[in-house]
Amino acid sequence: MATGDELPIDEGASAMEMATTIFGDGVTVNSASYTGWSQSSGIYSNGDNVSSELTPSDTGVILSTGRASHVTQSWGDPNRSDSTSTNTWWGRDNDSDFNAAAGTNTYDASFLEVNFTPTTDFVTMQFVFSSEEYPEYTGSIYNDVFGVWVNGNQVTSPIVNVTQINSVNDSANATLFKNNTDDDYNTEMDGFTVTLTMVMPVNKGEDNDIKIGIADVGDSSYDSNVLIAADSIQGSFIAESDSLTHYEGVTSVLDVLANDPTSGGVAFITHINGIEVDPGDSVTLPDGTIVTLTVSGELEIDPPASQTGLTEEQTINFTYTADDGSGITDTAFVTVTAIPCFVRGTMIMTREGEKPVEALQAGDMIETRDSGLQPLRWIGSRKVAATGRFAPVAIEAGTFGRHRRLVVSPQHRVMVTHWMAELMFGEDEVLVAAKDLINDCSVRVVTPDELPGGEVEYFHLLFDAHQIIFSEGLATESFLPGPTVMNTMDAAVQDEVLSLFPEIDPETKVGYGPAARRPLRGFEARALLA
Repeated sequence: MATGDELPIDEGASAMEMATTIFGDGVTVNSASYTGWSQSSGIYSNGDNVSSELTPSDTGVILSTGRASHVTQSWGDPNRSDSTSTNTWWGRDNDSDFNAAAGTNTYDASFLEVNFTPTTDFVTMQFVFSSEEYPEYTGSIYNDVFGVWVNGNQVTSPIVNVTQINSVNDSANATLFKNNTDDDYNTEMDGFTVTLTMVMPVNKGEDNDIKIGIADVGDSSYDSNVLIAADSIQGSFIAESDSLTHYEGVTSVLDVLANDPTSGGVAFITHINGIEVDPGDSVTLPDGTIVTLTVSGELEIDPPASQTGLTEEQTINFTYTADDGSGITDTAFVTVTAIPCFVRGTMIMTREGEKPVEALQAGDMIETRDSGLQPLRWIGSRKVAATGRFAPVAIEAGTFGRHRRLVVSPQHRVMVTHWMAELMFGEDEVLVAAKDLINDCSVRVVTPDELPGGEVEYFHLLFDAHQIIFSEGLATESFLPGPTVMNTMDAAVQDEVLSLFPEIDPETKVGYGPAARRPLRGFEARALLA
């Protein structure tokens, strides 16, 4: 639990002072005006020391639907009030822009309007959205909204679109959200986003108008705030968003700075998902993904152990902040997509003998290593392009004893029996992902031209418990669902699986059960097989 400490906020700051605080390099502020209660806005300071998780920078501007200073308390435990709420009376109700953005009536709006002249075609902005509406009113009509309009046109964020309660929370864009119901952070708000960003098109060398603000939606109760980083509305350094697609469970490295233009300096990463980092530091995202800043300045993305047995693509987002080498910073999004791991044609041992995996049906009795014949409860499949990172792995006949050639996804785990495993891990049978067995000889990546149409269809077999089954005579794992996996399934597939296994509903947090053998991480497998 954090300790309460009041964030210094100058609620007497003028509109021009607030504007010059948040506008930075490559922009000239011509004029500014503020609409709302005078105590709903201000310039905050000392954010790095008082509430570094909440504030997007050490100094900046806060706009609130209540009293800005109520975002923190000065002593004791943080988040002591379960209803931080101020009906300001002086805030703007039913502003046409906010009503259009929210799709309903809005109240207590607080916004800054600025006329400015940029030297570039685009400017960017870094901000954090926080609210007392979390988590009780997530999914409701009380969907407080943060809005930005440039020259009369609303600007949206590339990932969250319009920043509202319902667009970033424990369920939607969860890796961009921080839940504060357990008072882990120094703020009175029950939840807030990591540092988010948006890029805005502007008219270079001309006067432009921007409107930045926040409003209550549906009623005037429960406060929300937006904190905007100092000097972040600038056009000199704009970090580009990045994306990565890989197989489930695969650790990948991404050079997010490669597409970030600088004006001669050497850019470097300063934050991951709003948390300050140095080379070698790691940040664990809410879903368990570990993102590490390598010594070479790249991001290593290590998915959670529960990311196995996907039946649908799983997508997460996080942010990074970079410095262009001259002190100008910007934030950008990283989108990581994992795809689902028997291939069509794989022969599975059943009560009636071996059958191709695509011919199996729920209820078929499958031979397992530990529990004998067990009923197959569910089977799922997905077809993907077998190229690059998505190419399956072939394990040649006889590589691990008496078995035929087997083709699986890189993350599908094989049971390996090895005397060194007992010395290293306390058990002689372990599960090793196919990707960690590759030796470019008996275990190798399959090229696209080896597969019809360059595609591969993966199948997933689910039992009452995680099992070791026999595929082409080789001991391999069955589908092991976890909360991360369940959250990625489309509604129809999730409903089907949850009707069979209600205990793996992500809402219950009960879980499916343990793995049949210890799964080794990549470095453990390499050490074992060295």
